[in-house]
Amino acid sequence: MSSVRIQRAFGWGLWFVVLSACSCLATTRHYYIAAEDVTWNYAPSGHNLMNGSPIPQPWSQKVEWAKSRFIEYTDDTFTTPKRQPDWLGILGPVIRAEVGDEVVVDFLNRGHRGHDLHPHGLRYDKSNEGSLYIPVAKGAFVAPGARYTYHWFANQASGPGPGQPSSIVWWYHSHVDAGVEINAGLMGPIIVTAKGKANSDGSPKNVDREFVASFMIFNELGAKPAGQFYAINGFIFGNLPGLTMKQGDKVRWYLLGMGNEIDLHTPHWHGETVTDGRRNTDVIELLPGSMVTVDMLADNPGTWMFHCHVEDHMESGMMAVYTVYAPPARACPLAIVGGDFWNHPENFSLTVKNISGKAITGLVLTSEMFLAPQDLRRPYNPDWSSAKPILTGEEQTLGRPGIRAASAQAVLGWVFFPQSVKYDDGTSWLAQTEGECFDVIWRDQQHPDLPALPPRQIEINAD
Repeated sequence: MSSVRIQRAFGWGLWFVVLSACSCLATTRHYYIAAEDVTWNYAPSGHNLMNGSPIPQPWSQKVEWAKSRFIEYTDDTFTTPKRQPDWLGILGPVIRAEVGDEVVVDFLNRGHRGHDLHPHGLRYDKSNEGSLYIPVAKGAFVAPGARYTYHWFANQASGPGPGQPSSIVWWYHSHVDAGVEINAGLMGPIIVTAKGKANSDGSPKNVDREFVASFMIFNELGAKPAGQFYAINGFIFGNLPGLTMKQGDKVRWYLLGMGNEIDLHTPHWHGETVTDGRRNTDVIELLPGSMVTVDMLADNPGTWMFHCHVEDHMESGMMAVYTVYAPPARACPLAIVGGDFWNHPENFSLTVKNISGKAITGLVLTSEMFLAPQDLRRPYNPDWSSAKPILTGEEQTLGRPGIRAASAQAVLGWVFFPQSVKYDDGTSWLAQTEGECFDVIWRDQQHPDLPALPPRQIEINAD
């Protein structure tokens, strides 16, 4: 071989090594997490949303309690909280890594007592263990008002093993007085994705949607019944919001168990089955401290129960619902442009736009209201109507008397959807399913859009 060909071969080989090395470069994922004392409400609606009745005794005596949580912020100033999915509930933010990544957590303790951060599954040295015991190391105790930076590594043993899904879940929690702190709410999930199978944010490429569900009995009154809250992500009796997925989605569920000897849980899905890579099932076994990852193909549209199948846990409210919604089957005739329901609550206004492509001569809308994130109700007089024409692409503002200011502020959002639309060519659009073409006007203008509505509350009588 000539010297030129040898140089070319060496050059291409060198470039291959360099490119291969670049493709294997790990990412450093930075998180800014504070421990903060908060007030937590196990049932924000004040109702058992599984059957439309009030929260039963003894839990109805008090559902708000002093807790502590891990809160994520956008940077090291710890001034702007990061918005988290509603379904995370009391859990801290999801910490993600791909195998090979470093995880850096800037931790600020805003609580009234010392805390730390201890990860399961990730690799760390003694000063990054986040656990207080002898021998005591740095990072084992962060005093109130103090900060510490933890460095963890997602090695091969942190990621999925043979036969497991492309990502798996671990715990993190405070470990100064672990039992007390976990019961206070200082815990959250770590999700590690296999090398080469992660998106840029660390989530698995082969999954459409992910949910984390923690099953734990919180003890607020020294094991007295009125203080035992059988919660999924800190919510009881159907108050857990946001478990929605589109028909056809591949959904990954990360299941976590924590607590003590009474925390033997069996998460069960109605309407669908899941797989853990070895078996198909619809019930998973959880022990305290355990972590299980399963996959679901969401192919059965409807709103379904998701609960612990231990009998007294069901009776105590360890229940929620999840919704599989079908993609829209047809175009909507109207768009909700805006409305005023809080600034001038004595006079409501609603602006709609004709997006049908034909002139509209009349319409009827139905309204519903969110009184809590999962509590959807229909007002006494729900219908809005107009007989004024709306040309294609034009807007029209509808008005009606409002309600008392105090009552208006109790509403988180107003839901509107068309029931019927009449066109000038004599044809009509009629709703085929309840809530078709819905839109929500939120009191909090930064509230994320909902892909599907929770079930409207009606009281169910067993007799």
